[in-house]
Amino acid sequence: MAVVLHCSVLASLFLFQRANTEVLDVVSPPAIKATLVGENPQVKNSQVQQQRQARRVEEQRAEQRRAEEQQQVAAREEQQRQEAERRAEQERNTLQQKQELERNQQAERQKEAEEQKQREERQRQEQAKQEDERKQQELAAEQERVRQEQALQAQEDAEASEIAAQESEAVMSYTSLIHDLVQQNWSRPPSARNGMVTVLRITLAPTGDILDVVIDQSSGDFAFDRAADTAVRKVNRFKELQGMPYSLFERNFRSFRLTFRPEDLLN
Repeated sequence: MAVVLHCSVLASLFLFQRANTEVLDVVSPPAIKATLVGENPQVKNSQVQQQRQARRVEEQRAEQRRAEEQQQVAAREEQQRQEAERRAEQERNTLQQKQELERNQQAERQKEAEEQKQREERQRQEQAKQEDERKQQELAAEQERVRQEQALQAQEDAEASEIAAQESEAVMSYTSLIHDLVQQNWSRPPSARNGMVTVLRITLAPTGDILDVVIDQSSGDFAFDRAADTAVRKVNRFKELQGMPYSLFERNFRSFRLTFRPEDLLN
């Protein structure tokens, strides 16, 4: 700043002097009538010296101005260079920060993607585990259901077997009773021969009353068939069947077949 101030002062003085010189040159001196006198050599030398001194001063000032201008140009160039370096450094810093931010964002995205992948894998494993547990539970439930069904079926089969055994025993008992009652009225005719077979279909009421007697299979001998039919009709009513369970009666004695042979009476 001091250098600039001094340069400004010197420039002002130089311009002021030039202005005065130019004014003096421009302004025409008033016409003065003078008489030529002899020139003083000392005065002339003094004037020459002053002119030389003035030129040297002017040259020094010009040189100083050129130096100042060069310094200013150099200062501006240095300032521009520093400014360019500063901008370049700022751009590098900005680029580095941007790259660092992008790397951080990329790393964050990768981290989030990895965490998401891990969460999905844990969820998949948990779902697979739950699905496996559900299947195991369903299998266990199915096995338990099958076991219970088998146990129930076994129980029902046992009960059915027991009922069937009881029913079979009851059927045999009632059948034997029917045979005995019919046997009491059975009289083989003289025409009966070995090998003859007559099958009668007998229809009863729940009270044991005989509703109908039909020959399902004839022996071919009228007397033998007639003797079988008469033996059944003479019973008229199987009163001992009145206490029989209705289901047992319907399945076995509502309608049944009775077989007659000359040698014996068989069911």
